[in-house]
Amino acid sequence: MRRTIYQCLLMVFGLASVHAQEQKPNQRLFSVSGGLNAYAGFYTSNGIAARNQSSPFGLSGAVTVNLPGGLSLPFSAVLGNQGSSFRQPFNQFGVSPTYKWATVHAGYRNVSFSPFTLSGHTFLGGGVELNPGKLRVGAVYGRFNKAASSTIADPNLIPSFKRTGYAVKLGYGKANNYIDLVMLRAQDDTTSMAGIPVTPEQNITPAENLVVGITSRLMLLKHFLVEVDAAASSYTRDMQATEVSAEGKNPLTKIFGKLITPRLSTQLTQATQAALGYQAKWGSVKLQYKRIDPNFQTMGAYYFQSDIESYAVATSLNLLKGKARISGSYGRQFDNLANNKNAGTGRSIGSLMMSINPDPTFGFDISLSNYGLSQKAGIRPLIDTLRIAQNNLSATVNTRYSILDTDLSHVFTLTATHQQLSDLNERTAAQTENNNQNLNLGYFLQHNRSGLGANLMLSYTQSGLPTAIPTEGNDKVKFYGPTLGMNYSFFKKKMTTSANASYLGNKQLGVTGKVMTVSANAGYQIAKKQTLNLSLGYLNSNTGIQAEKFNELRGNIGYGISF
Repeated sequence: MRRTIYQCLLMVFGLASVHAQEQKPNQRLFSVSGGLNAYAGFYTSNGIAARNQSSPFGLSGAVTVNLPGGLSLPFSAVLGNQGSSFRQPFNQFGVSPTYKWATVHAGYRNVSFSPFTLSGHTFLGGGVELNPGKLRVGAVYGRFNKAASSTIADPNLIPSFKRTGYAVKLGYGKANNYIDLVMLRAQDDTTSMAGIPVTPEQNITPAENLVVGITSRLMLLKHFLVEVDAAASSYTRDMQATEVSAEGKNPLTKIFGKLITPRLSTQLTQATQAALGYQAKWGSVKLQYKRIDPNFQTMGAYYFQSDIESYAVATSLNLLKGKARISGSYGRQFDNLANNKNAGTGRSIGSLMMSINPDPTFGFDISLSNYGLSQKAGIRPLIDTLRIAQNNLSATVNTRYSILDTDLSHVFTLTATHQQLSDLNERTAAQTENNNQNLNLGYFLQHNRSGLGANLMLSYTQSGLPTAIPTEGNDKVKFYGPTLGMNYSFFKKKMTTSANASYLGNKQLGVTGKVMTVSANAGYQIAKKQTLNLSLGYLNSNTGIQAEKFNELRGNIGYGISF
């Protein structure tokens, strides 16, 4: 471990020396910043088991080394009677220095060439991206997965083969107007995993993958935007399976035949997403399409939601000289593309948003969304009691009003939300249907000269339970109460104070209760980079349920120094 850190430090300071040649005489080669904090406190509780040490104390610190080129190395440590920890960046260290149109990758990196080929998978290795003029060239090579074997001492370890691969990109254009061709090739090392899996579930087979794709973002006639991402993936799940002949039957085989070894476990799948948009001063319109074959997979990404096909349209309007904006979208999504599942699922998503700001001191927003879910029979008929057919409606209204002058600022807010789940299957509706309403009224006061601030929030929430849940004459769960906060600065703003208190009443299943919290904080700047902090907190819970009846009191004093 020490040797690894030593090597990384040598590499870091080696890069720093290279950058130093480009530094101006009055610029520092590197800088160090951070801080150290010491704290001590107390904690008491009544009615529940203690959730903290009775007298917590400790030290914490953080140091960041900033090197030229935007490179930073953060270190942090905590030591106290609640535990200790140390964090440093050398477990996975990597750099990507850039000079003009060239970028070099070294160490642990995650690079994206396109959504369906190399898309953010972390690898240990190196690479380069070159963009001279409109030419776009990229290449990476490295280890995408580390070998691991389960043992009797560690039977829960998920085994894996060592996986290496490379990806190349060739394209033309600029950052927002381009077309790229991408290829990724990766495979497992069949000799890298030692030992025999402890359980049959941990038995894995070596795999290999070849993905070729295209990605583009094209601006046409100044207003039209075309986006296309497509890829074909040849994925072999077992490299030890029997080889098969696939001469001249597939374009992918014709072009990349020397890189593919077709086997009985090889599957060829495709993924496509495309969009056509139009944008102008009055607004925009965008049409989107996506299709990902069942079992589509690439070793250059961690996860894909496969077996889906979707259509969507989105639009926006700018009205009243920019004082009003309306946007909306609607889409449909389906699965079971190969018709090999017991049931197929369809989803519909619609949304509408409207924002009106006739004056800088007044405005309101309205948002609506509707999410539908339904099933249809696949290779087997659906049973009515198990059929899913639901609709989820959500609506929110937010209003704000401000009164502003030289000394005082008053801001009033009102937010109302309604959510409703409707079950279209009458056989299951009694167990699933519910609705929720929430109302928040807020007032915020700020004295601009003295720094005095105050806020008051009144909230009310109720939830309608499914009718199948037994209740004592009321199927509503309610929460309501105020929250009050204040802050003020003393001694020419060297000392800052704040206090908050909230009271939340509740009524659920015929039982009433309350939860009350009070907190206070103070901070004093002893010197330019030294502060003293004090905090107190009290919690009293009595929700009407005996297990939730308790109170807690905690306090903390801390000293901090920064550099």
